[in-house]
Amino acid sequence: MATMYKIALVCEHGASTGMCVVKMTKAAEKLGIKSDIAAYSTYKLENIIDEMDCILLGPQLKYKLDSIKNKFPDHAAKITVVNSMDFGKMDGEKILRDVIAFIEGKMKKEET
Repeated sequence: MATMYKIALVCEHGASTGMCVVKMTKAAEKLGIKSDIAAYSTYKLENIIDEMDCILLGPQLKYKLDSIKNKFPDHAAKITVVNSMDFGKMDGEKILRDVIAFIEGKMKKEET
């Protein structure tokens, strides 16, 4: 059975990440990767963090990475920031591949 990747793209209000979600979803379909990718505002994090494999912060939230990890210490390992260049180019495939590598790397660390 193929892995289903649950990814949340997070920004201040959930707007700027919407287009990136579309690009990532199209890339996942093209590559045959099962995924559930959605955009959320930071205000929704508390409600969704338990069910996600990765919390991907928009580049504009990089300055909040440490405070968000501190607020959710049990989930800190699955929180990261999207590459700003890839986000700016809306390179959904590159972002998706990077996120999957991040998730799989995190999973390998948990196994050891």
